[in-house]
Amino acid sequence: MRPGRGMLCRMGPLRITYPRQLALDICEAIAGQRVLAFDYLGFRRVVQPYCHGFTNTGAETLRAIEVNGRGRPFGKLWTVAKMENLQLGDDRFAPSDPNYNPADSAMAEVHCCVTPAETRRPR
Repeated sequence: MRPGRGMLCRMGPLRITYPRQLALDICEAIAGQRVLAFDYLGFRRVVQPYCHGFTNTGAETLRAIEVNGRGRPFGKLWTVAKMENLQLGDDRFAPSDPNYNPADSAMAEVHCCVTPAETRRPR
């Protein structure tokens, strides 16, 4: 992993209840700034992943921006246990969400995330 790209932040113990490969694929996507695709509640989603970890309630989550939804791209928390058919995409993205906060109060533990320097917009 190159310094400054997808670096780990606020590492906490990883509590995995499914095959470890899923968490590794999510973190690989974050580190490589690659899109993820998955089925979620019956709909195919394509997202730009920003942060993977656990919420204050203990739910494993992914903070990501959906880019294939209706209308403008939007960010949200996705519950990992509800994801099916996860695929690491070939398309890359430049983290540019001005609302992304790596110190997200919804995330009690962070496993991997994009770093603040990566989310700066060019002036």
